[in-house]
Amino acid sequence: MAIPMLPTDIILVILKYIGVKDLMRLRQTCKDFLQITQLRTVWHELLQREVIERNIPIPRLGGRNLAALTVKELESCLADALRLRKNWISSSPVPAHSMTFQAVQEPQSQVVSLAFLPTRNRRCLISLSLRVADGHRIFTLQCWVLTSLPTCIARRTLSDFRGFRINTDPTFTAAVALRSSTGLEILAIDFSSSNPDSGFVTLQTLDNVDHSLQVFCGSMLLTKFGDARIGLRTVENPSFCMELQNPSHTEQNDFIDAIVTDKYAVIVRTATLDFYSLSSFRAGSAASVIEPITSHTWQWRIDSVSLAYQPSWETRARAEPPINILVRYASLFPWPVNALHHYVLPCDGTYDCRIDIDTHNKPYLAAPILIRTFASPIRLFARWDMVLGAYGTALWIDSHTEDYFDHAVEGQRLAGTLFTTVEDGAAVVPLDERGISATASMVYQVREDDGWVRIAIEEEEGEIAVGTSTAEITIFRYI
Repeated sequence: MAIPMLPTDIILVILKYIGVKDLMRLRQTCKDFLQITQLRTVWHELLQREVIERNIPIPRLGGRNLAALTVKELESCLADALRLRKNWISSSPVPAHSMTFQAVQEPQSQVVSLAFLPTRNRRCLISLSLRVADGHRIFTLQCWVLTSLPTCIARRTLSDFRGFRINTDPTFTAAVALRSSTGLEILAIDFSSSNPDSGFVTLQTLDNVDHSLQVFCGSMLLTKFGDARIGLRTVENPSFCMELQNPSHTEQNDFIDAIVTDKYAVIVRTATLDFYSLSSFRAGSAASVIEPITSHTWQWRIDSVSLAYQPSWETRARAEPPINILVRYASLFPWPVNALHHYVLPCDGTYDCRIDIDTHNKPYLAAPILIRTFASPIRLFARWDMVLGAYGTALWIDSHTEDYFDHAVEGQRLAGTLFTTVEDGAAVVPLDERGISATASMVYQVREDDGWVRIAIEEEEGEIAVGTSTAEITIFRYI
């Protein structure tokens, strides 16, 4: 005698409480369950619960809208996301593929900058290489499309180079800001060009801007002038520049990194973390200087820092996401302190996003919270680098290779960990009272010399790019 099935709507409610493995077992029991587990709503909800709400990136999505995907495509997205995450956060992630190519062919060249271009439907890498010829420094800026065989689609060779920045907002046509002695160029990338030498297209030239580039976000440019002064302008009105000043800190306090939006700017300097409201800047105020509405003084001077929002799948109505801050402090010696520190700038629960930011209505608290400290030794004069990803991965190069090469005088480790959310009950604790509390969770690669110089990370596709002192670039893919 056949056992009657529960109504489909009841079964769908039950399925909300089971995981992927149980769902796959259930669909093998009978035709009725097979049909139910092939419903689109089942996989859409499972993907939402198991991946999106856990802030797990979905590789190979290519900018497609989940609502437009078929049931098989949703199943594939879920499987790819979970498989990548399992490998990515294991103690020794294993690349599924890797490829190495030469950025430039000239001898005595090295990679000096490396970053994935934030695009929605292409995987692109921006590299900057340097070579010295007859006492002259020659730079090569390139954009690579990362297909099965990396292809250079845009290239500029520069003898008069003063810096560049990638636009962190992928919705804008402008992709790169490039500075020379004659001013600033705002560049787009022509992906249809058959000649790499014409792949960078000049959209705008800012002839009168002689400041050094620091941040390019959307239409806004953060630049440095004088010894350590910071100015903000837009490409639409480049002649209007507003200085972001901290008059309370009189000693040398140089810029290191920043997050800039149309509402605010978080500026990290060697001695302070300053938060600025940009309400007056947006309004076109006649004032030429903005002072921070909050400022935090670091316990020691900073050598390097990387900033990124904490991953958050939900759209918040009253708060910005907390900000992860990866810090390496400076020392009195010719190498930085052998530890990395994870801070979080937490949200201010009283913030109302519907009104302008000021001292009484601000999205973040003034003081970042120290979450944990990681051992990350660097040998004298050894190369190192660090970066934060959009999904919470902290990645760095250091000299901690004793576990692999005993006491060799050279060697590098490519290591990382995953930052999640602010720990409950976390409090501001002096650094000298906390000590080193953690080690790297993941060790991606090691090498027996000090050839790595720059790293870049693309978490959504599970990729890490590493540039070397011989102008080689290696892409590791973990799915």
